[in-house]
Amino acid sequence: MFLTFHPVGKDNGDDSVIGDIDIKISGTWVDTILYEIPILALTSEAFFKFMDTDWEYDEQEQKAFDKGMRLLGAGCVFSEFGTRRRRDYHTQALVFRGLTRAAKEAEKRGLPGKLSGTSNVHLAMRFNIPPVGTVAHEWFMGIAAIVNDYTAATEEALRRWVGCYGPGVLGIALTDTFGTPEFLKAFSKPIRGVDDHPKPKPRQPSIADTFIAAVDRLIGEVDGPTPEKTYAQVFTGVRQDSGDPAKFVELMRKFYDEQGIKDRKVIVFSDSLNIDRCLEYKKVSEEAGFQPTFGVGTFLTNDFVHKSTGKKSVPLNIVIKLNSAAGRPAIKIRYVIAASMV
Repeated sequence: MFLTFHPVGKDNGDDSVIGDIDIKISGTWVDTILYEIPILALTSEAFFKFMDTDWEYDEQEQKAFDKGMRLLGAGCVFSEFGTRRRRDYHTQALVFRGLTRAAKEAEKRGLPGKLSGTSNVHLAMRFNIPPVGTVAHEWFMGIAAIVNDYTAATEEALRRWVGCYGPGVLGIALTDTFGTPEFLKAFSKPIRGVDDHPKPKPRQPSIADTFIAAVDRLIGEVDGPTPEKTYAQVFTGVRQDSGDPAKFVELMRKFYDEQGIKDRKVIVFSDSLNIDRCLEYKKVSEEAGFQPTFGVGTFLTNDFVHKSTGKKSVPLNIVIKLNSAAGRPAIKIRYVIAASMV
């Protein structure tokens, strides 16, 4: 791992000099992917421990409780996605205490919302709530570089994902790595080659297995072969992480309708959320026939003001992205989607 500091202006060696930190991690993908979360969390914690120190923990648990109650009372299904840019570990633990207390209170009152989980596996275990998450941009970026076919990478990444986990398992697809319109072209294709992936050694079939297989054969003889399903059919839904959420909802509604898909699909919103945005996106997506859920991050785990002024203590804008794989560049294309497919 290599760390470089790039000062903004003149660097006189004083601790007050500000600038940008550039962190490079090299190694095999299976090893380096594990660095992202702790490095970003530690970077944020260090900044607010040594640089921006005019804040305190008071009311963090209560603030999280109040936010949770508002979301749950409004019928929002949401999870906590705030590890990478949290103020520090203690803050996140306080937030969890507030959220889990809100979830219990909401259940007692019969409120319609739900705290569905967290992306932090450790805190999921500690507070006894489900660990949840979705596929990352890095998966599509890495596949594109490794197979050296950027135009076909989206379908290849979807194919390998389904081949590993199975249809409908971990079924929230991220649409914007190479642009949502390009993603939807791949999403509409039939799933191919899933059986090419290694499978666990099959167990000895039971009488029930034999009976079910016989029934399936009979159904096939009557109805003919089962048509191939598309990725859009088997995935539970999609995640919106950039662009205009209302236009994204419109685009996805048009896409599913054109595909003849009548299931009530899920849209996970995860881009810079707060309560007002959650409520707005909930209304828009439900009116379009979707089940909205929300991955709320920094708004929960890094929401502070300066003690001396009462002004916002601004979280860091930090991110780690895959730079290259197999000696080839890994890229992400980000642009605002149009309201209709090209």
